[in-house]
Amino acid sequence: MKVEIDNAPLTYIGNSPIAGYGVFSEIPFIKGDIILDYKPFMDTFYKIKWNDLTEYQTSHNWMIPIDEEYCLTSDPISKIHYFNHNQNPNCDWNIKGGLIIANRYISLNEELTIDYRIEYRPNRERFPDWI
Repeated sequence: MKVEIDNAPLTYIGNSPIAGYGVFSEIPFIKGDIILDYKPFMDTFYKIKWNDLTEYQTSHNWMIPIDEEYCLTSDPISKIHYFNHNQNPNCDWNIKGGLIIANRYISLNEELTIDYRIEYRPNRERFPDWI
């Protein structure tokens, strides 16, 4: 498990009951707390066509959707790479704001999750209205 950029300092990486590794809370969080801010690390991201992503990038990197043809990705590993999917996540992903935010109380050592289904994918018609 490798983290080159720690953009979620009040969390740690651990074994996940969901899949592989996950991100866990070092402290309790309340609804609205910022868990992860990836804006300061945007210089590590680059624009690439969805179709040009390698198999490694698709399975190991995190992508920020731009539109149906392009996304942003980052090769340096940060904690965002370890967030697991949950259909009832305890964090919301604010793509435009560059933040992962607690959407409810999160207890100490609880795994932090987001819903990947909000991401743009080429087979989706559009982003949800709130993005």
